[in-house]
Amino acid sequence: MAENVDRLPAIAPPLLGLPIGEARRVAKKRAGATLEIKLVDSEEKPLHVVRQFPEVGDELSDRRAIKVEIATRPWVNFLPGIYQDSDEENADFLQRFLLISAHLTSGIEERLEYLHEFFDPRLTPSGFLPWLASWLAMPLLEGWDEDKRREIIQRIPELYRLRGTARGLKLALRLFADVKAEIREGEWPYPGMVIGKSSTVGKDTVLSPPVFISQCFTVELPDKKTEISRERLRTVQALVETEKPAHAHYALVFEETEPTYDAVPFLHVGKTGRIGVDARIGGQEDVPATQDEELQKLGLGKK
Repeated sequence: MAENVDRLPAIAPPLLGLPIGEARRVAKKRAGATLEIKLVDSEEKPLHVVRQFPEVGDELSDRRAIKVEIATRPWVNFLPGIYQDSDEENADFLQRFLLISAHLTSGIEERLEYLHEFFDPRLTPSGFLPWLASWLAMPLLEGWDEDKRREIIQRIPELYRLRGTARGLKLALRLFADVKAEIREGEWPYPGMVIGKSSTVGKDTVLSPPVFISQCFTVELPDKKTEISRERLRTVQALVETEKPAHAHYALVFEETEPTYDAVPFLHVGKTGRIGVDARIGGQEDVPATQDEELQKLGLGKK
């Protein structure tokens, strides 16, 4: 957190006219600053900033503190008329004396005035986020930063409404695993075992109970199978198992890697005839596509 504050410019942002709660957020977000509050009697809207120091655009001190004056109604106006009709000197003393109590209770007034912000995940104080998440039965992981926590709490009601749908699964994968997946309903990547064509278990064939295409879907991941980490894969599988309909079957589909072949010249006796060095022995299935085209032209390719 300290490193993030150091990256922010130490310049006073504009706070005049803002409610005190919004002024706190603007000062923290734009300059990593805190507010030092002084209440003043004013006809401006209560609990709004009427003056700030340093002024807008001025450089902040190392403490990054901005002094602001907050408008409040004179408490003397709420007293019986006998106290308001006192002479000017005594009235001024009473008004200044009541400001002491106003400062002591200003935090309570602010909370009551902006109580609705405590229930908005975008505006609530960071310390209130775990309590707000508990209302939605959503534990917050320690590895999530504050912005991530706010977004998840804000999107959880939508996620509950979409649970069991392709949109809901895509949203869950993006929120909890940072995976932008594509969900294809009614698809299954394994056509079934055909000897000599698709009969390699773990590659183009899997051993599984009978499945119905109408109850299947695929999750296309933007990762290559050889590059995805085990932890990321476990997270994706756990999320899919949690969010999918109980009767549905799914398969993970990874980004395909194009096969690469080393250039292998044709056998020329006395020129390229060393097996394993500049020539090899293999069947038609080992011939690269480029050389297969050449064989087709000669009438020797696969029919």
